Amino acid sequence: MTSVAEVPADGVIAEPILPRASAWPKFLLVAGVAIVGFLVRLMPLLIGGGLSFSGRYDDGVYYTAAESLTFGRLPYRDFMLLHPPGLIVALVPFATLGRLTTDPTGMAVGRVAFMMIGALNAVLVAILANRWGRRAAITAGLLYACWMPAVYGEQSTLLEPLGTTGILTALLLLCRRDPDSVRPRHELIAGVALGLSVTLKVWYAAPILVVVVAQLMRRRYGSAARTAAATVSAAAVVLVPFFVEAPGQMFRMVVLDQLGRAGRTTSPFVRLPYILGVRPLANGHPAEIAVCTAIALTVVGLAGVLCLTDAPARLIVGVAALDGVVLMLTPAFFLHYGELTAAPLALVIGIGISKLPGMMARPAASRALVAACAAAILVSGVDIAATPEGTAFPKAEFTAAAPPGCITADDPDALIQMNRLTSDLRAHCVVPVDVSGITYDRLSETTSAGTRIGRGLNEAWQGYLHDYLFSGTAFVVMREGADSITPPYSGMEKRAPVLARDQFMTLRSGFDTGPMKVRGVEAIRTGDDVRGHGRDR
Repeated sequence: MTSVAEVPADGVIAEPILPRASAWPKFLLVAGVAIVGFLVRLMPLLIGGGLSFSGRYDDGVYYTAAESLTFGRLPYRDFMLLHPPGLIVALVPFATLGRLTTDPTGMAVGRVAFMMIGALNAVLVAILANRWGRRAAITAGLLYACWMPAVYGEQSTLLEPLGTTGILTALLLLCRRDPDSVRPRHELIAGVALGLSVTLKVWYAAPILVVVVAQLMRRRYGSAARTAAATVSAAAVVLVPFFVEAPGQMFRMVVLDQLGRAGRTTSPFVRLPYILGVRPLANGHPAEIAVCTAIALTVVGLAGVLCLTDAPARLIVGVAALDGVVLMLTPAFFLHYGELTAAPLALVIGIGISKLPGMMARPAASRALVAACAAAILVSGVDIAATPEGTAFPKAEFTAAAPPGCITADDPDALIQMNRLTSDLRAHCVVPVDVSGITYDRLSETTSAGTRIGRGLNEAWQGYLHDYLFSGTAFVVMREGADSITPPYSGMEKRAPVLARDQFMTLRSGFDTGPMKVRGVEAIRTGDDVRGHGRDR
């Protein structure tokens, strides 16, 4: 009770500015997870290639697509995009900032923003896991903050960070210890979050399926209907405007081209260490990778079994399981794809840890176990944060050496870092958005057995790349290995005068040939470029 002496003269008792003492542990946990998550994503770049690093390719594709959109060019109709358009819509503010300032500024701010989204995702994991106790929150939150696939995927403007945010938002609203506390408004908002996630990448249909099926299995038909309706409505708001403009092209690129893709790492034994985040920690030694993978699988399996004894946690197990199946079966696989399973797996492990104290005779033992897990996770995070990441782009040298006119590049990030993307788009230069992705669409070639021919043996691709690069006053080659440039094109490229050179890339003089023709596909400098420039590698 407040004494008379403590009551102000105006009779109004001021509310405390600082959190109540009972709220401090949760506040410190959330703040700590957020700080760890952000620093583990930021530090490797600051000591590596910097915020203007290059080498991811996909992030440059999405940023270039977003800036192309600000110039009135639409994906599928005017340039190729092998994913739904949700991300490029989300990147429009950063692309607009780049137009108003410089392209590198817009990209750098976008990268920092996505690192902050990664830190937010770690916080959402901790808050959701906290429903099973503080031990679960500490383990799950820190684990996601330091999980290598999530860290890698949330260092730049990629698809997965926002998709993860949408899935976690839906789980926060629907996955409660008391299912009866879920209200219709929660189901509607969760459906909106799920619908927006699938506008980023079609893989996020897997968590949506798990959520709706779980509601149906519990005979909550109204809940399933509300969630599904909100999901479809939210997705339609983003997708339909683009689909109306180019229905056939959008379906082909987003669905058919993706199904026809093939990657270099198709074996489950190759993918699992990346999905579980253990391969980078094993220093590439096969024996260590196998042992770490086996341990991680055992931990995930035991935690999953413990979670299945808890009805609310079964939804999270289902999401993790189906996401894992998607990653195992998808035609292509790259490191950042592992973020699809990172959040649900971190939750499964954290909740599983929280179940152990009840099976232990001594509470001190359970506290020691959680402390040991947290310490091991933080050591891993420190190791990731202390490892330089990214290739520094030689902005000053290349920008100074580049002549006036249109610049071409086999990686759109070169145009961004040289501050030539906005000027090229404004001058109606040919900006393909995704140079190499055309090999998954119009210039895809297959053998008689139906196997996709690689770029080195794809004559149409080789001719296209040569014609495009030499169509500008100068061109940058950053991905010589991925391009697989073959004679005679490699010889012609190397005979072009060198304007600037770095260890990983070269700026050479082009021919400025004007309109470009490639195997019957024409691209004229009006902003309507080749209708076939996919993403990825």
